[in-house]
Amino acid sequence: MHQKLLSLLRCPQTGETLTEVDAHSLVNQSGTHRYPVIHGIPDFRHFDPPYMTRQEESDAADRIAEASRTMDYDALIEFFERKIFPHPRPDAKIDASIEHRRSLAIRSPSRLESLLDITARQALPKGVTLDLGCGSGEACAALKQRGAAMTVGLDISLVELMLAKKLLAEKGEEAFLVAGCAEALPFASETLDFIYSPDVIEHVSDQSAYLSEAQRALKPGGNLLLNSPNRFSIVSPEPHIGVWFFGFLPRAAMDPVCKLLGKGGYIGKRLISLNELRAILDRTFPKHRIEYRRSNPRSHSLPGKVFFATRAVAEPAFSYVCDQHIVFTEK
Repeated sequence: MHQKLLSLLRCPQTGETLTEVDAHSLVNQSGTHRYPVIHGIPDFRHFDPPYMTRQEESDAADRIAEASRTMDYDALIEFFERKIFPHPRPDAKIDASIEHRRSLAIRSPSRLESLLDITARQALPKGVTLDLGCGSGEACAALKQRGAAMTVGLDISLVELMLAKKLLAEKGEEAFLVAGCAEALPFASETLDFIYSPDVIEHVSDQSAYLSEAQRALKPGGNLLLNSPNRFSIVSPEPHIGVWFFGFLPRAAMDPVCKLLGKGGYIGKRLISLNELRAILDRTFPKHRIEYRRSNPRSHSLPGKVFFATRAVAEPAFSYVCDQHIVFTEK
């Protein structure tokens, strides 16, 4: 394992330093916790990956590693979706998933630029930058190009990390990949300069722990940039299932209603409101800003003109029902 990465890593259970036992495992200083290294990716996860069992994931990772030797990234994602994905799906869904993955190569860097623009680029990726919830790695290269000296991608899905490994190798970009939980980061305190974490907060099991861990791992003066889809949006449907006003349901009703609508179970998703987001940030990051869509002085539509004319009242009111909140913090 690269010494740069090893110097950052700590046992997420005890906070102790880690030592390489061999090419396939790490152990903490007291010898109480051992972590596997799978196809070069250290695995610190506390719980099972989403959407497949550990065994299914292990088998998928092995097949991806083997296929990576002869396939380029584009062929690899098609091979994964059609031949490896463990659950049967209609061809239309498979095709849509492949196209979605292909589009991420363009959308992810654009998303980074958009979020940086919303925060007026008050801070840019720098020093040791963590892509928290990196998925298949599309933003890792963009973070490096925007100023990060060293990029680390962490995700709970080993399969996504295996795809990220291939994508980054194909691009000739260096980024270190780690399997782990956002609620228990395997990094020493005050080691990270910048954390980028889009579309993650609604998927973690404990949102307070997620932000507390980000705060712990950041150096003083370090920054966190994330977005949080708004539970009570009236301008867009729930982004994962496409149902309008879904967030206004009581939480206990969300899963059964989702199944009743033929969308499957509503699991691994918990959108939060502006008030919930503020409460968590007040506890974890006293220095924070929450941004959202503002009025446009150049709007030519009547609603746009009215929104701008009444912005002193309209913008704060709209913040409670907008599509998403952009969070920028400083430690």
